[in-house]
Amino acid sequence: MAHPHQSMLDEFDFAIKHFVPTLPEEIKQEAEATLAQLAANPEADELIMRRAFYDVGVREYPHRHAYKELTESSAGLEMKQMVMEHVDEAVRVVIKPHLDSGVSLEELVRSEVFEKELDAKQRYQVEDGILVAQSKLADALQENVSEHGDRYKQLLEQWTATAKKIEEAINELEKFAAGGDENQQAEIKNKVQRFREGFLVTEQDPELEEVQKEIEYWTETFAEEGA
Repeated sequence: MAHPHQSMLDEFDFAIKHFVPTLPEEIKQEAEATLAQLAANPEADELIMRRAFYDVGVREYPHRHAYKELTESSAGLEMKQMVMEHVDEAVRVVIKPHLDSGVSLEELVRSEVFEKELDAKQRYQVEDGILVAQSKLADALQENVSEHGDRYKQLLEQWTATAKKIEEAINELEKFAAGGDENQQAEIKNKVQRFREGFLVTEQDPELEEVQKEIEYWTETFAEEGA
């Protein structure tokens, strides 16, 4: 019998499969254990699921953004080179001009070029090359033997601080749900829920500015109603 919230379990599973390779293994293992527990518990309701999304997402968020920012800079050039060395000459001739022009590896595999100019075996070469490059970079960063190690640590600290600021702003917004009428309370709670779920890799990231705008809106709304 399927779980009553199987679609949410599938989304959680998809998110775990798409964690960045620099995410600490203990976080990934905890996420997998949480998924297994939820899947085995048909009593787990939507609220419990969403809380799990948030708990995992907020821990994964800084690693994902730090890794993404790093691989879009000099580390990304190294990864491109590793991929080009991994594939055969016929594939290299197709992808090199695009990578040299600034197209990222992520953009490449989503492109029309990838689908139409490479056959299935050639596409596999590229995808396998990317996995190998990601693994090598992740290992080097985690063991602090890469020239990018210090930069990654700096980015991780920055994104951890950003996540904390967003969390604090969401908590501040949530306090407004104690006031207003039922419709206003429901609207605020829905916004808070959406922002928190946004930390998960499958959702749209919560933006600090957007949360702050919500806080400003409700501050002004309740001030006017109280006047």
